[in-house]
Amino acid sequence: MRLWDVEKGDAVSEPLRGHTANVVAVAFSPNGQWLASGSDDNTVHVWDVSADDAAVLEVLHCEQGVHAVAFSPNERLLAAGDRGGYLHFWFSGTNQRARSALGTGKSTIYSIAFSPDSVQVVFGTIGGTIGVWHIDSGSSVLALRGHGNQVRSVAYSPEGRYIISASNDKTVRLWNAQSGASLAILHGHGDLVFSAAFTPDGLSLVSAGADKTIRVWNREQALSPPSPAEHDPMARFHPAKIDKDGWLVGSSGELLLWLPPAHRGCIQLPPCTMIIGPYRIAFTADNLGAGSRWGEGWTRCWRGGGT
Repeated sequence: MRLWDVEKGDAVSEPLRGHTANVVAVAFSPNGQWLASGSDDNTVHVWDVSADDAAVLEVLHCEQGVHAVAFSPNERLLAAGDRGGYLHFWFSGTNQRARSALGTGKSTIYSIAFSPDSVQVVFGTIGGTIGVWHIDSGSSVLALRGHGNQVRSVAYSPEGRYIISASNDKTVRLWNAQSGASLAILHGHGDLVFSAAFTPDGLSLVSAGADKTIRVWNREQALSPPSPAEHDPMARFHPAKIDKDGWLVGSSGELLLWLPPAHRGCIQLPPCTMIIGPYRIAFTADNLGAGSRWGEGWTRCWRGGGT
């Protein structure tokens, strides 16, 4: 692992060595004093990164390889999820377990996050299920189902009202954290989605995927149903997605436009508000012809400002 200066982009210290297999997950404590790393060597290393030379503080052992680590917001606990479906909890900065390991009955846990009050954890599995468990009681609270593949990332919104998830099924989902109801499915990534998070104010969602893009989504727009007004062409884009053959599919399942492969990663559809990626431009619904009349307006988009 390496530590980097965010503003300068420079390496802060020498590489952090100690794991004997792939390092799969990392997480900072809220105060920035500790760094936890999970590895296929069945351990979690806790590093003291408060000094110039980071040093291993503790080596914590799990049943199988560790693919997810997280510190609680109150800085009291460190959690890890392993390939056997077990959740592990320690008191931060120590090798003392906060409770016995919880067997979830699931396969590999690929992501984990604490609720803002540090009472519950949400985790994503290789099978696509998302679980919410109460830490002290060791009992399941919710099971969120909908993803069709491995859940790579989960996170609570800052106030704890929502949960966001990212999956190998190329979608980002927004859930009600109290009821477990699916609130929105965000399409746009053209490949596996590796990571998703809320901005600190909770008003935007950010996701990153194997399509080499980072996408920013407006939370309120994602939660709002599309406008039923037929005179508003933008309503046909919400929600919209690109199917496996490259067709832009409208909110009613209609095929709107076929997209050349090189341009599929450039499409910015509501509620996506920004794309950061390998391309210098992004096609938006407006320059795809939504602002003009239907029909030949579609054919002009590739000859206009979006080329």
